[in-house]
Amino acid sequence: MKKNDTIYTLQQNIEIPDIVTEKANMAFEQIRKDAGSSSDKIVTYQKPAKKSRKKYVVAALIATMTVGAVSAYAAYTNWSHGMKEELRISEEQQKNLEANGMAAFSDVSVTDAGVTVIAQQSITDNYYTYLSFKVEGYSVEKGVQPDFETISVTADGQDVSWGGRFYDGMISGNDGMFVNADGSEPETEADGSMIENYMMDDGSLEYHMILKSHEKGFFTGKQLHVELENLGTVAKAQYFPDIEGSWILDMTLGGADTAKYIETNEKLGDTETIVTGVELSPVSMRVTYDFPKTEPRMEEFEDENGEIQTVAWPAQPPFAFGIRLKDGTVMKYISAGSESTGYTSEEGQEYVVSFPLDRVIDPDQVETVLFSEYDEENGKQLTYEVPLKAN
Repeated sequence: MKKNDTIYTLQQNIEIPDIVTEKANMAFEQIRKDAGSSSDKIVTYQKPAKKSRKKYVVAALIATMTVGAVSAYAAYTNWSHGMKEELRISEEQQKNLEANGMAAFSDVSVTDAGVTVIAQQSITDNYYTYLSFKVEGYSVEKGVQPDFETISVTADGQDVSWGGRFYDGMISGNDGMFVNADGSEPETEADGSMIENYMMDDGSLEYHMILKSHEKGFFTGKQLHVELENLGTVAKAQYFPDIEGSWILDMTLGGADTAKYIETNEKLGDTETIVTGVELSPVSMRVTYDFPKTEPRMEEFEDENGEIQTVAWPAQPPFAFGIRLKDGTVMKYISAGSESTGYTSEEGQEYVVSFPLDRVIDPDQVETVLFSEYDEENGKQLTYEVPLKAN
């Protein structure tokens, strides 16, 4: 089954070649194909140039979301319904995220053009922030994808990498296949593509975002400024305008370093790649490798004009794509969007892969990390497991 818009697509501000991200996603797609799944979970796009912005005279409430602004009881009852579903957050996990300061809440709102946007909450770790906004007063039919035309996000005045979409009620199971949040099979079109249902039971919509930084702890306590402009629908990558409006929200993020870091020295099969460390938080994974840089593989292709072009494919290590828990549960394809990949220095020895998770996990319950790469020479998928042992 195919899915038209299935996952967060982080807009990159990374100083690595675009081809690296493309290759990473090709690798994940090959993993999925070999697993017998055709759902397009890993989708990428490059950060677009900022659009010229029309000015609207808007009487808008500037919303403020502060840590500890509500009682523990109120915070627990104010969890975003869509975020709980999409990240599969249990009641115990909700309490833990509140207690350790990763979760922050708000119920303030901005109304314009008959549409109200509510800044519901955030979840913040060392490198990522998840955001949920509730949208009231705008509706779409089943299978029709809503979207904002223009979005701007800054943290303490700095532009940040971000990705977002309206939540469509679907999640991926432990096998990576998409199902409805209640576990039932999604409805499909005649061509097998899934039919999304963006409307919540109460008639509202939820817009979810993930923000990302390469600087550890960057988002913790930051003042976040979010501007959302105009509402419409999207079909075949084209935006169709519907409502002109502006919703501006300022909020203070929470955040906590709850990650579990484990040093390793595991060689992946017959490769020359060594996994040197894994950092797991409840909502992200970061893997470091000993992976010396080599000359890229050159490959020719014919472009749309019929001309022969040459592209360089940098060598990359096997990618982490899943985990095995201590109780034996295997979770595959758990990335929530475009991976951040690259060397930490120009010398090219230490390589890092980092990505947000599509669910909340307990790092203490992870026993092994799963890695995979496609063996082009022999035409088969290779999978490795790296055990996580406390030092």
